Amino acid sequence: MGCSQKMSASTSIFIGRSLAPLIIDNNILLEGKAQFITLKIPSNGNLIIINVYATCSSNKRALMWKQLNEENLVVNHFILGGDFNQWEETKCRGVAGKRRMHNREVATWHHLTFQYGLMDA
Repeated sequence: MGCSQKMSASTSIFIGRSLAPLIIDNNILLEGKAQFITLKIPSNGNLIIINVYATCSSNKRALMWKQLNEENLVVNHFILGGDFNQWEETKCRGVAGKRRMHNREVATWHHLTFQYGLMDA
């Protein structure tokens, strides 16, 4: 593909070679938006790492959070990271216009964080 052609954004997860033998699963959850790897942690269960690349649209992010929630991933440990393109904190909402969380997105976001027991590190 030449540089003049439009390319879509994508997500990537790079790991060190010493962790490669621990990978037990990996896949794309949402094309160009979310992918994961699952690592087998000796004597401590599994660790899933999801990398997301969200759009600036609150409605599209709400749909993405809903789709991730519907994956019903079963793991002992969970890390969700990437480019969220949003402000979760109330004091920041509206600062970046389209990047604020609207009510629909707030609901799907909080459902996702509750289901997987996520908190901001």
